[in-house]
Amino acid sequence: MNVRNLFRTLAVLPALLLALTFFSCDPGGGDENDKGADGIDWEGNPSGTLTVVNDTSADMVLFQGQTPLASTILGGARATSKVTIDLSTKVDDFNVGGYIIIRGMKLSEYQANKNNLANAKVDYSAMATYGQGRKYQANISPNWTGDYYYKVTNKGRLGIELHKDSPDGEKIGYLPALATNYTLYAASPDSYTIYPVYVYYNKMTNEVTPFKPQSLAATASIGPRPVTDNTVATVQFPADNTSWNDMIQNISYPNAFIRITNNIPNQAARFQKTSTYMKAQNGYDAMNSGETLAFEVTASDAGENINLVCTLYGGTVVVPVRFEGQTANPAIKNGYDYTVELNLVGSDTQAASSYTATLTEGAKRNIENLISSL
Repeated sequence: MNVRNLFRTLAVLPALLLALTFFSCDPGGGDENDKGADGIDWEGNPSGTLTVVNDTSADMVLFQGQTPLASTILGGARATSKVTIDLSTKVDDFNVGGYIIIRGMKLSEYQANKNNLANAKVDYSAMATYGQGRKYQANISPNWTGDYYYKVTNKGRLGIELHKDSPDGEKIGYLPALATNYTLYAASPDSYTIYPVYVYYNKMTNEVTPFKPQSLAATASIGPRPVTDNTVATVQFPADNTSWNDMIQNISYPNAFIRITNNIPNQAARFQKTSTYMKAQNGYDAMNSGETLAFEVTASDAGENINLVCTLYGGTVVVPVRFEGQTANPAIKNGYDYTVELNLVGSDTQAASSYTATLTEGAKRNIENLISSL
């Protein structure tokens, strides 16, 4: 290379280095499709225990805790997709287990308010359990992320799961204990009834126990209003005429608690009440081989005969859930604990007679004293 060409090469190098730097740098939030924008992890960790299913058309930023902060970001879930998050590095007692509050807002809302997240619209709230080997799935529905809203206050000392139109209806939000004027959203102004289901998490047993109000007077009917309307009143639970002490002394459980262990090799199993497939407390609808999941089944206080089955091979094998030695539908009582062992006992894996799903009744849960001490 002659001297003239050498000087030409040296003159071009600074411009080349500048271009490389420009194209390789993080846009810092300018492009929502770039992984790592705003420091948000959109990829997650497949070995994590928390899966978030985002059924909305917007990218959602997820936070841990009652108040969204930049320091409590769990990650992000892209529109119409799901992400699995590793909580083992987010909590101090992961090996023991517990629960966290999840809050979610649209990425556009986060970017517009990231210097003051108190002004941001939070579209999603839920309670999620965690622990070593304990998975949880949270679902963000477009029905509850719209442009209509209402406010709710929780005067009690337990968290509340809000359900639509019945105690076992769709979950539409979660309120921590003593939360005031929480804003919840809806996709339309159509009215519906909010059923508060109080949730107690026992860290000694890692169990969730929900219980419901005694009467419709403890529920609330609400008509969501446009977010531009600043006259929306706040509904509160417990209702004005119900004291916290009175409520916890007359606890009514909305369901029975059925824990099912799938001992079938290489086959996931689903749990079905009459014609309805059930989702477990952790949000999943199938028990993998060797897995135990807890389900809540609505019955009656006196006992209700319910046809319960476990299905295998995509539903082609239906195994009745029965008390040992019985063939009739079992009588299930609200508030009681039950266990089911799903076992392979025959050689023909395509025949229902080769399987048993043996139901055992335990004791009724009694959490009045624990709650009274809160």
